[in-house]
Amino acid sequence: MTALYDCASALESNADEVVAVIGEETGLLEPRIRAELERTSNQMRLLSDYAVKPNRRESPGIVTVTVPVGPVAVFAASNFPLAFGVLGGDTASAVAAACPVVVKAHPAQPRTSQLLASIGESTLPDFEVVYGGPERSLELVRDPRIKAVGFTGSLAGGRALMDAAASRPDPIPVYAEMSSLNPVFVLSGYEGDASQLAASVTGSSGQLCTKPGLVVTSSERFAQDLAARVAAGQTHRMLTPAMAAAHDAWLARAQNLGTVFAGDADPKPFAVIAHEFHPDFLVEHFGPSVVIYVGDSIPDWEGSLTATILAGEDDVEEARKLLPALMSKAGRVIWNGVPTGVAVVDAMQHGGPWPATSAPWSTSVGTAAVERFRRPVALQGFPPGLVG
Repeated sequence: MTALYDCASALESNADEVVAVIGEETGLLEPRIRAELERTSNQMRLLSDYAVKPNRRESPGIVTVTVPVGPVAVFAASNFPLAFGVLGGDTASAVAAACPVVVKAHPAQPRTSQLLASIGESTLPDFEVVYGGPERSLELVRDPRIKAVGFTGSLAGGRALMDAAASRPDPIPVYAEMSSLNPVFVLSGYEGDASQLAASVTGSSGQLCTKPGLVVTSSERFAQDLAARVAAGQTHRMLTPAMAAAHDAWLARAQNLGTVFAGDADPKPFAVIAHEFHPDFLVEHFGPSVVIYVGDSIPDWEGSLTATILAGEDDVEEARKLLPALMSKAGRVIWNGVPTGVAVVDAMQHGGPWPATSAPWSTSVGTAAVERFRRPVALQGFPPGLVG
């Protein structure tokens, strides 16, 4: 699978131009973009190496092999213009599965999409980028040649694509990553400060799918520390005016739901400390904000990409009781860390129960992402020379 290696090298060769264009179009800062570029090129090489490994199961008289599902429609995400964009993980895993790829560019990033398209078209086989709005997206999913969909974006957008795919004469799978609360549970024995968690909230102006949206703690001291650190965080321009407006609207609503600590940066980073629970606290809010609920428990929360436990040495038994509930709700559970920063490795699970994803058994990060775009075929009774 030399094409993905060639694409990774071409991306790195054009790094300065790619970083400049993405920075101008998205507002993301150069260190973040360069780190994402390195992740993206490394991801291509990892998936390429995985694709050439033997992928078969054998029993007496039966050999099961995998075949490509066919052309895949990929929808580029705005918050990761490289790692989940035109040349991101969905594209790379579909190419690794030997599937043709049609990428729908994100309308908020036309220059970025065109630049990355030129790199992909010069290195990848059966690769095409298309442009347009919501109707073009639905047309792509309804195209009878498309056999699977990869999507990262809003819950409304993912649901629209799922409905279109299900209404086809031949329904196709949609692997959609959509909405995630990523709650953090701070147990009573945790003695660390809140600096790492605050940085996880405000990094990239809070525009990460794994950003902690809700922190549950019984410690007023920790709540105050976290809120102050979040308010002091540095932010930068958000990806689109609509996202910035939604963040401002959430800040206005939050003033009536608890005590708000807000900074002076633009967009304003803020935390709301609450002692009474409100349904808004269980909703994902894109941007540099977090809800800190001071209490012992929260109402039932929806499926999430991640859940995090911050604990001390004496909290093991409490954590043991909490862990099954978190595993039932999240695709990845973190111990004494933060959910942002998703390692591109074999064991990674980047998925979760609805509405985090449409297919909680799958992952969009790591080598298992390739399996979304393969299907098994059992060959029974064939002579060895035909099976290979």
